Amino acid sequence: MRSQVFKRVWRFLARVDVAAVLIVAVLLLAALGSCFPQLSSPVADDPERLARWEAVTRARYGALTDVFRAIGAFRWFRSPIFLASLALLATATLVCTLNRWRGVWRRAFHQPVRCSDAVLDAAPHTAGLTAPREVDLPRVVRECLERWGFRVRTTKVVTTDGVCVCLRGDRNRLASLATLATHLAVLLLLLGVVLSYGCGWREEVVIGPGTTTDVGHGSKLRVRDEGFTITRYADGSVAGYEARVAVIEGGREATGGSIRVNEPLSYGGVGLHLQAYAEAPDGYSVALLAVRDPGYGLVVAAGLLLLFGLTVTFNFPHCRIHARIEPEERLRLAGWADRRAWDFEREFVALVEEIRRAESGHYSMPNRESISSG
Repeated sequence: MRSQVFKRVWRFLARVDVAAVLIVAVLLLAALGSCFPQLSSPVADDPERLARWEAVTRARYGALTDVFRAIGAFRWFRSPIFLASLALLATATLVCTLNRWRGVWRRAFHQPVRCSDAVLDAAPHTAGLTAPREVDLPRVVRECLERWGFRVRTTKVVTTDGVCVCLRGDRNRLASLATLATHLAVLLLLLGVVLSYGCGWREEVVIGPGTTTDVGHGSKLRVRDEGFTITRYADGSVAGYEARVAVIEGGREATGGSIRVNEPLSYGGVGLHLQAYAEAPDGYSVALLAVRDPGYGLVVAAGLLLLFGLTVTFNFPHCRIHARIEPEERLRLAGWADRRAWDFEREFVALVEEIRRAESGHYSMPNRESISSG
C-alpha cells in the first residue's frame, strides 16, 4: 500500500503540467512579496533602526500596517507559504529530472538503427523510391543525408527476401540533453535563493575618519578608513567618489583597496559597497554596505545554464530519418522531428527530391503519392 502511494505521488510530481503550475505559483508569490518592503534580520535586531523602519512603513500603509504585519507581508520571503512553494517546486524538479534522465540519455546516446515495417509505417513523414541496380544506393543516401547535416549510421539486416541495408540519420541528436541542463538550472536557482536568504546577510558599516569598525555577523572582519576622495570635473561637478579602506582579520591587515560606486571590494565572501558619506570635523565619515551572499554565484550560473538550455531546446530540434534499402533496390524513407522543427516537412520533401536527382537523375519516382506526411 505504501509503495502504491509513493508511486502515485512520484508520477504526480513528475508531470510537466504540475511543474508548470508550481513555477507560475512561485512567480506569483514572489511578485506579491515584492510589493511590500521586507523587514531584514539586521533591521529587526536593531531597536533604533526597527523604530525608523516601522515609522516609514506606517506612514506609507496607515491602518493597514497591522493587517499586513499579521499576514506576514513584511517577511513574505521567509513565510511558510513561500518556503513551502519553493520546496514543492524543488522536489517536483528533482523528481522530474530523475524520472526523465535515463530516457533522455538513451535517446541521445543509445538509439538503435531500426528499420522494421512497424517503425517505418509509424513515421509522420514517409517516402518510397526505386533505383536502377547499377546505382550504389547506400552511398547516395548517406551522402545526401550528410549534406543535410545528419550524422549517419549504417547496419545490415537479414530478411526472408535477402539482405537489407538500414541507415539512420540524426541531426541535433544531443539537443535533448538540454532539458536536463534546464532542470539542473532550476535546481541551482532554487538552491542559490535558499542560500542567499538563509545564510546571507547585509550590514551597514559606518567608519569615521581614520577609525576602525567591526563588520559583525561573526565574520571577524574589521574595516579601517584610510581616506575619502571626491573627484571633480573642470566645471566643478562631481566625477566620482572613492573610499580607501583596509580589511583587518585576526589583528593583521588582510587586504585593502579603493571602493567606488558599483566597484565593491571583496574579501572572504564579504563584499563592501560604497553607500554614503558625510562631512566630519576632521574629514569624511563613510557608510559601507557589507554584503555576504553565498547564493549569488549559483544564481548567476543557473541563469546562464537556463539560457543555454532554452536556447538549445528551441533552436536545435532533434530530427531523424530512417532509410531501408531492400534487395530489389527499393528505398523506403521515414522521418521524425521534434515539434519545434517547423520546417521539417519541407526539408523532408526536398531531401527526397535530392536523392531522386542524385547520380545524374538515375532515380525514378512513379508518382507524387509516394511521399506522405502525417
